[in-house]
Amino acid sequence: MAGAGALLLLGGATGLVAGFLIGARRRRRTAAGAAPVAAPPAPRPPRPTLNPVVVLRGDDIAALDERDAQELADELRPHLHDVARQHGASEATLWRRVDGEEAPLQIVAWSGDGPPPDGASWGTPPERALVSWSAAEQMVGFERRDGEPRVAMCPVRFASGEPAGAIVLSAAERFSTDRDALRDWLPRHAAQVGRLVSLFSTRNEVARQSRFTRALLRIARDLQRAHEPGALEASLCDYAVEVTGGEFSMLLRWDATSRTGRVAAHSERTPILLREGSVTEGSVAGAACVEGSAAFWEDARFLAERGGLLRDDDGGVVAGSMAVLPMMRGPHAIGALLIGSSRPGVLRALEIRNGSVLSALAVNALEAAWELAETSRRSRTDALTGLWNRRHFDEQLDRVLAETDRFGGSCALVICDIDFFKKVNDTYGHDAGDVVLQRVSTVLHDGVRTVDICARLGGEELALLLPQTSLEGAVELAERLRLRIEALLVAHGGVTIRVTVSMGVATYTAGTQGKGTIFKRADERLYAAKHAGRNRVVGATI
Repeated sequence: MAGAGALLLLGGATGLVAGFLIGARRRRRTAAGAAPVAAPPAPRPPRPTLNPVVVLRGDDIAALDERDAQELADELRPHLHDVARQHGASEATLWRRVDGEEAPLQIVAWSGDGPPPDGASWGTPPERALVSWSAAEQMVGFERRDGEPRVAMCPVRFASGEPAGAIVLSAAERFSTDRDALRDWLPRHAAQVGRLVSLFSTRNEVARQSRFTRALLRIARDLQRAHEPGALEASLCDYAVEVTGGEFSMLLRWDATSRTGRVAAHSERTPILLREGSVTEGSVAGAACVEGSAAFWEDARFLAERGGLLRDDDGGVVAGSMAVLPMMRGPHAIGALLIGSSRPGVLRALEIRNGSVLSALAVNALEAAWELAETSRRSRTDALTGLWNRRHFDEQLDRVLAETDRFGGSCALVICDIDFFKKVNDTYGHDAGDVVLQRVSTVLHDGVRTVDICARLGGEELALLLPQTSLEGAVELAERLRLRIEALLVAHGGVTIRVTVSMGVATYTAGTQGKGTIFKRADERLYAAKHAGRNRVVGATI
């Protein structure tokens, strides 16, 4: 309903503006003996179409304000031209305060071609002073030359409540309308101009809010469509930069229960020191999440004095502007957007409002994506060891083999079995067996790259899937991990348990035969290692 009302208001305001301008043109008339004036200006070019995401940032707003001012001058020029012709004036100008009540009046529109004259150099100093007096005192005034009124002015009030301005007529020799009639006509013209300006401002504000709403709706739609958490997180960081004008942004994921968080995603220009890691409660970002309130520094050069930005001891980051915008679910934060710039004053109240609206829009989509990802992770993770389970391993094996064919090179598979694991269970109990399995899994997980897949296939059998790895590299890694496991001293129930493992290694090279037998070959090498005395690595290539 709010959107429909805005559109109706926009249409009504536009229609009223058009009606006033058309009526003014139809009422054109030339008074007898009127002084010659400039011909009506050529039709202005059509208004360009804006990208729906423009007009969100402060810089965009400033550019739009400048363009709107030019469009207002173009819209009022025909009307002021008619007023000048009616009274035999050489020009008609509209004076207005653009930068607040204390700023001097400026000429914002006139009846001639081209941009309006500079108010600071217009006329004579007494004439400029008289214009300011007329606007301030709300009085009609005249400036005489050679006994005849040569300049006439009347205050203009705007319905929007802006500071008053003035409409000013200037004659080359004399006005065609006598002084008393002009005193009667000027307030009518001023009231008409005031209505036109107010309607124009109303139309622009409605249009601006409409553009702002469309931009946010487009962003909300895009965020809703991004079901994959990584894509959603990255898009959110990019949008945060887009709508605020910041140089970089980060998405923080926050756990209200433990009062800790981590960096989930970041934009391209985020400083390297901020791209990953944990977020602690005592940091600037952590405190904002705990308190659930936005923190904003237009000049953040002294932000380091308040403590670490992400962690208590990280020393903060030198930045010109910084904002932390918590993403709230009820009374608790589930995350936050951190937006920064190296220059002070880049992030202002308007930009922070945009960022806050963005974070509110993203909460539902982000929370749903994180919950789905967590559900998927649990369904693919072994509950005891925390490693990937057999289902995920099988999917990743197909993927890695396909990528090896596509990009070339070779991949490796290592199957690992804990030696005499049944004896550990029988001697020390299944609880001790679980601890042994967890400790071995930790060694394997911590000893591989992030691109490698470490999984529990079942029982005491574990596996490593190594993309872009040769046989020699896989055997070397397996041997290094075997030695680390052999050095383990697993303490449980007052006893110390020594552990060893046997490993079988197989590789697949792109374009060769036997891709479907890599698992079988690695399993065969595992049994060969066991038959050879256990606690060893046996490798083979396909």
